[in-house]
Amino acid sequence: MRERYSIPIFIFITLIIASAFIYVVKNMDRKNSQFNNESPIMAKDEYDEQSSKSALTQTIEEKIVSKSKTKKVLLAQIEADEIREHKFEEEYLQADEEFQMREDGVADAESRIFREALEKEIKKQKKQKDIEETTSVDDLDAHIDEIKTDRQRVLEDENAPEWFKDAIRGLEYIKEQYGVDMGIAYRGVAQYDGVSENFAGGGNLDLFGRYRPSSSSTIGFNLRSRHTYGPYSSSQYAEKIGSLYAVSPSYEELPLFVTELWYQYKLDSFTARLGFVNRNSFIDNSFYKNQNRYFLSSTFSLAPYNSLPDNGLGLVLRYKKPSYYTLAYLTDSDMKKGESLGNILDRDIKLYSALEFGLTPEDGKYYVTLWNRDSQDAAKDKNKGAIFSANKMFENNYKVFAKYAFSDSATEKEHFEFGFGVKDIYREHDLISTAFSVSRPSKDLKTQSTTEIFYRYNIYYGIQLTTSMQVVNHPSKSEENWALLPGVRVRMIF
Repeated sequence: MRERYSIPIFIFITLIIASAFIYVVKNMDRKNSQFNNESPIMAKDEYDEQSSKSALTQTIEEKIVSKSKTKKVLLAQIEADEIREHKFEEEYLQADEEFQMREDGVADAESRIFREALEKEIKKQKKQKDIEETTSVDDLDAHIDEIKTDRQRVLEDENAPEWFKDAIRGLEYIKEQYGVDMGIAYRGVAQYDGVSENFAGGGNLDLFGRYRPSSSSTIGFNLRSRHTYGPYSSSQYAEKIGSLYAVSPSYEELPLFVTELWYQYKLDSFTARLGFVNRNSFIDNSFYKNQNRYFLSSTFSLAPYNSLPDNGLGLVLRYKKPSYYTLAYLTDSDMKKGESLGNILDRDIKLYSALEFGLTPEDGKYYVTLWNRDSQDAAKDKNKGAIFSANKMFENNYKVFAKYAFSDSATEKEHFEFGFGVKDIYREHDLISTAFSVSRPSKDLKTQSTTEIFYRYNIYYGIQLTTSMQVVNHPSKSEENWALLPGVRVRMIF
């Protein structure tokens, strides 16, 4: 009886906590709204500095007024004393020149203050955009946001083929006339294990789109198919070399299926999404956690320390402000890839639920995720856990991240990772990153650690080549002590 009501009680408590948190932060926002309206360009932490500069400007202006009055008194004195005409002109010109110099000084000071504030705001926005790109996942929103810049660059490039530009203009026409933003993406992966001498590879094709009937409403879809190049799928290849988790992005023999189909409503800081939701769209979005753009190993890019089900029917509620956010996530825990809607409605639906609180300062992201799952695939066991993540960006463009997670019975019962990355190290838009993880299995297996380093090279607009090297120490399901995995990934998005 207690197990029967534990999930509704958990959800009810979660909603109470989320509501209380939102009520508190909204009151905080209301108290600070007047201050924000008075200084739309400046950030709050710049208020004291700008106040000092404003006081300096006011002092200069007062001196100008004082000098202006002095000049008027001087002229009156000259006229009263009937000083000679050339002497009058000499004094007047000297006073006027000094007055003009002071006036120009104030103008320069004001211009400098505005220019410095504008430069800080631009730098802040670029930093926030960079962090958002680094934490974006492989859902359709991330795809569309990514190709916007590439399409614009193609149109501005004089050397780009005209047929390529015409194709982009056609997509832009569809967007302008019908409000539908569409695209296509392909990812191909190949890996070789130098110890067991096993090879595997596969591909993933996405056809995605987003329709906005109004400024607050969005409908999104993503169709996906997968195939293998060799004898193994990504999960079979992991088993073959004895890894606790997949060492490459997901691929297998699957025909076209729906991976995302949802409706989203957004009002100010509040977002609600309902439908077939991507499991990585909202939960646990740390630095470099993306199978398409960053690490190949799923210990960094897919979260085997969290019993996230496949994309399925779900509901997401998020309240997001510039410096913090909170979200609640609820979905079908027994969903299988390619499962029909009829099968979903016929069976008893078990739930996966999560609650996440995060702080998002200008230079990073820090969050805590609490989750619970009714069943765990074939085992049908209850499972729950927590994730703690810290991500920081430094002025020299280095990004550092660390994460600790634990659970009752996820693939990784206990997980720790640490890593860093830097962009534009050799050429613009390129990226190099490395990370180390330790994973303790929930079953009676060896503790496994993985070190991976990758370099991502932008070949052309929307075409990326990533080379990777993984060193797996003590694969949990193998008698070998090591697995050495060079790999390559090619990605095209348009």
